[in-house]
Amino acid sequence: MPSLSQSIITNIEASYIETYLKKKGFSRTNEERGKELKYWVDSLLKEERINVEEFEEFLFSELFWGKRKTIQVYKLDNIKKYKYPADWECRLEEEYGIDSINFCNILGSLPNSEESRKIVAVRSEENRKGELVRIRILFACYIQITGDKGYKDSVAYIPVEIDFGKKIMLIKAWTRQQIAHEEHKAENLMFLIKKIMGTKFKVFTRNCMSEHKKVLFFMSKSLVYEAYSHVSAYNEIENLGEGIKKFVGETLEGLPLRNVTVNGKGKSVLANGVMDFEAEIRNVLERLAVSDYFFDRDFDEIWEMGLEAVVARVKFNDEEKVLTSLSGENTSTPIFCTKTFMSLKNRMEEAGEIETLWITMDRKKGNLNLKFDASNTEYLEILIKYGIRFNEADMNSALEIYEKYETKLNQQIAGNSKIAIGQ
Repeated sequence: MPSLSQSIITNIEASYIETYLKKKGFSRTNEERGKELKYWVDSLLKEERINVEEFEEFLFSELFWGKRKTIQVYKLDNIKKYKYPADWECRLEEEYGIDSINFCNILGSLPNSEESRKIVAVRSEENRKGELVRIRILFACYIQITGDKGYKDSVAYIPVEIDFGKKIMLIKAWTRQQIAHEEHKAENLMFLIKKIMGTKFKVFTRNCMSEHKKVLFFMSKSLVYEAYSHVSAYNEIENLGEGIKKFVGETLEGLPLRNVTVNGKGKSVLANGVMDFEAEIRNVLERLAVSDYFFDRDFDEIWEMGLEAVVARVKFNDEEKVLTSLSGENTSTPIFCTKTFMSLKNRMEEAGEIETLWITMDRKKGNLNLKFDASNTEYLEILIKYGIRFNEADMNSALEIYEKYETKLNQQIAGNSKIAIGQ
C-alpha cells in the first residue's frame, strides 16, 4: 500500500501538502486535527479516497523543483548515442528494474542503508520522429542527518533533466543543513548522480572551459547598459567628445607633468602606461549622469523602467589578479548605481570574464534572485536565492536569460570571424 513518508514531507513541507489536499476537497475532522500529517494522509490512501496518480504528480512537481534550488547545468555531447527511448528503456531495466520511461512510484519507493539509491520517477517526451525531446529522472538517495539523539535516516531527492533540444543536462539538489556525513552533502550527491548518468546511461558532457564566464560578462554588460540607456544625460556624453579632448589637452599643457610629450600633430599627450586620461574623464561624467539619475530613487521605480533584470553583484578577476566582489543586493540601490562599480567598470571590461553574477528579475509574486556561478569549468551553477517557492517557470526564466545572452555572444563572435576572414 502506498504511504507518505516523513522524508517526503520534509522535502516538500507539510503546509504545501495540506494546501494541495484542501484544494482537492480534503479537510480534517475534529478527531483528525491532532493526527500527524503522515498518518492522516495514509488513512486517506488506505480508504482509497485520494487519487494516487494525481497525488504523485503533485509530489513529483514539488520534488523536482520546490526546495531544490542549487542547479548544475552541463553541456551535452554525442547526444545521438542516447536520444532514443530504447537507449533508456534497456538501461533502466538492467540497472533499476524499471520497464518504462514514464513511471512514477514516489510513495512506494524509499531508499535505505542497504539500497541507498533508487529511481522513483521517470518522465519523457518524444517528437514525431520517435526521438526524445526531454527526459526527467527523479533519484532518491539515502542520507543521515544529525538529530537530537544521534543520526536520523532521511532522503535527498536529486532531479535530473536532459533537454535534447537545448543540449543541456540539469542536476538539482536541496542544500540542506545538519547533514551527518560528507558523502551525503548536496554537492557530493550531485557529483555522484552525474557520474551515474555517465557510467550507467552513457550521457556525455563537454567542458565549458571559460565560455560561461564570457557569457556572464556579456550578460552583465548588456543589462547594465540597458539601464544606462534610460539615462538621457548618459546618452549625451558622446556629444561632449570635442570638449573632453580640449579639456585633456589644456590640462596636459597647463600642469608640470613629467611624462607629457608632444606627438607628430603637435599635441601634448601622456606617455603610454601612465593613464588613459580621456577615458577617466568620460568615466567621471558617466558617474555624474548615473548618480544624478538614480539619486533618491527606490527599487520599485527602477523596475518601472521596464528592465529585463537588475545586476545585484559581480565577482571577477582582473588582469592584476585582484579578485573583486561588488554588491548592492541588500540596499535599495542596484550595483550599477554605486560609485564603486562605476569606478571599476573599465577594469571589469578589460577582464572580459565574470566568475559569479547575481541578478534580480521581476516575478508575479516577489522577485526572482539568481546567482550564476562559472567558477567550475565543467558546468554552470545556478542558485535560486531567498525564500520563494521555486517552480518550473522560475527555472525556465533562469535558463532563458542565460541562453539569450549566450546566443547573442555566439552570433557576435561568428560575425566577427566572418569579417576577419573577409579581410
